[in-house]
Amino acid sequence: MPAEDWFRAIVDALALSPDRLLTLALDPDGLLAEPESRAALDAQGPPVHLLTLDPADPIAFRYAYESEYRSRWDDGEPVRLLVRLPGDDPKAFPYDLLARVGGIRQVRNLALYTFFPHLAYPVLQELARHDRAALAALYDTYQAHPPPQRLGPRRSRRYLLEHLYGVDPEAIRTPADLVRYLLQRHDRKRYPPPSLDQELLAAWQPVPVLASLPLEEWLRDEAALCRYLESVWPGYLARQGLPVASALPPEDAAPLLPALDDREVQVRLDTMFLEGRLRPVRLAEPHPVYGWMRAGVYFDPVAYATERLRRLLALLDSTVPGPENPHRDWLDFARSWAEGVRLRFQVTLDEETARHLDHLHDRIEDAFARWLRSHYARLASWPPIPAPLVGDRVAEFLAYRLRQRTERLALLVVDGLAWDQWLVLRDEAGLEPLEEGALFACLPTLTPVARQALLAGRRPARFPETWNRTDAEERRWREFWDGEGLPSSAVLYLRDPDPLALEDALADRRVRALAVVLTVVDRMMHGMQLGTAGLHQQVRQWAGQRMFAQTVRRLREAGFACWLTADHGNIEGTGIGVPREGVLVEKPGQRVRIYTDPRFRQRAHEQFPQALAWTPEGLPEGVHLLLAPGRTAFLRPGRRAVCHGGLALEEVIVPWIRLG
Repeated sequence: MPAEDWFRAIVDALALSPDRLLTLALDPDGLLAEPESRAALDAQGPPVHLLTLDPADPIAFRYAYESEYRSRWDDGEPVRLLVRLPGDDPKAFPYDLLARVGGIRQVRNLALYTFFPHLAYPVLQELARHDRAALAALYDTYQAHPPPQRLGPRRSRRYLLEHLYGVDPEAIRTPADLVRYLLQRHDRKRYPPPSLDQELLAAWQPVPVLASLPLEEWLRDEAALCRYLESVWPGYLARQGLPVASALPPEDAAPLLPALDDREVQVRLDTMFLEGRLRPVRLAEPHPVYGWMRAGVYFDPVAYATERLRRLLALLDSTVPGPENPHRDWLDFARSWAEGVRLRFQVTLDEETARHLDHLHDRIEDAFARWLRSHYARLASWPPIPAPLVGDRVAEFLAYRLRQRTERLALLVVDGLAWDQWLVLRDEAGLEPLEEGALFACLPTLTPVARQALLAGRRPARFPETWNRTDAEERRWREFWDGEGLPSSAVLYLRDPDPLALEDALADRRVRALAVVLTVVDRMMHGMQLGTAGLHQQVRQWAGQRMFAQTVRRLREAGFACWLTADHGNIEGTGIGVPREGVLVEKPGQRVRIYTDPRFRQRAHEQFPQALAWTPEGLPEGVHLLLAPGRTAFLRPGRRAVCHGGLALEEVIVPWIRLG
């Protein structure tokens, strides 16, 4: 696999040997900070310890080096150490360390240009900042297609576009070429760094039929492209002779309509209608529709939803990610699965379809839980730019936006809102999000843990005294922004605010970082007697009251850039029984039980061997979890309830929405 080859190359560049106890390495691009690099070092025999020399804190480094390594060497212990310097000057290493390895010439250099010597270093650095995962693929590509000579910045960018991102700017000359590439780009979620996109724009601007289109917006914003495609869709249907109620395309639609005749474009649009990424058009009267267009047009809503669910299940069945898929595949799959969950409660299923859906659901939850247990620790290393990947990186993302001159920002946290319920809320409230993404909630998916991490910008291990309470959220939010240099008057936290309190906050022009926590969905969930179907109905009723849409509108009118997310989602679980541990459990729960003594967890695990005894990284010391597997819960056998706290896809992957 390319990733394995890449991280093996990084370790090979260190030229480690069993008899060398100390190795020094310059690591200006952070390659040794990757979890995979550390895993490769751990796999060495004997293992190699990694210690970072922070030039800003040499005392801490010296203490660790002297107490943990040099003293052990003096005692004759052959412990191996790798010291990484996140810089490019070997003279920054202490003199005694340089002398021990044999001088400056023995310092290893892990700068990206040592692996890709024919590509411009600034371009490689930009790639590492914006698409770090692409480095592994680039290494594989570079070995197969090395440039014949050293390339300057522009030719390096062209090389990356062609060989890494699979696009030749000069080959895109028609609207069909453009739409085909854009749909592929957004489908794969492989976004080149900004300077590479500028290369694309420079190649397309001289083409008259492309120059008039909002190319830059479509390159970066899938939602903008989808809105445009939806606007031209009725006009395209009318050209095919279908009785569309309103078929007037926008004035600038003419160049793009022929692109919908392209077969590759049609295949992708068909899937996007099935997944709910494009909204269908209702016909003014019944009319036969054939071929690929059926996914984007309907007359009878129930018949359309039934057929769409049948086809979507077939698509989902064939695309469940596996144990080695990247996290992006699961984020995308979760959105498509949420559409299936929503449709499931809009139609009456026959027995065969119901069995198929239940079997698929169990398969999904099993596959995702296995993937999460293997990959959750790695998610922490992903930077929050261009988008946060885990809940505890949201605050860092918002701080970055504020530094980029966003004047005011608001974070709406809808407690317990799963992706399928977001779809219900969005459509019933008439919201038009600018971007729809997803992220992983912090584990376990309990409100005190996940929401506090979200607002604190830190994992629970960093606040061990309050990790299991909800009364410290405002303090955590304020502490984070205090660390970013915002005065107290510029930071505000509101929980279930009444309209008057919200208006007071909006009127205070000092407020720049606002957190609004809404607990209504979580309260619905915990009182729900009718399962997920009943929860969808209650969310629909809440959205229909227009209070949420009004809150979003007022925030935008007050100049706030708004993002919405959830601390966790939820799932309907079936009881498998309740562990009989008496007072031994620290925190009983329906999907997860928390123990402070591993012996007590073991005792409960013996009662329920099908449960998962696993504690994810990032929790305080001494915390031990027992998780209900799949779609089960620690309830009386056979009892059903909507709950959270476990590893289900619907609990862990939550919406990340840019509202405006």
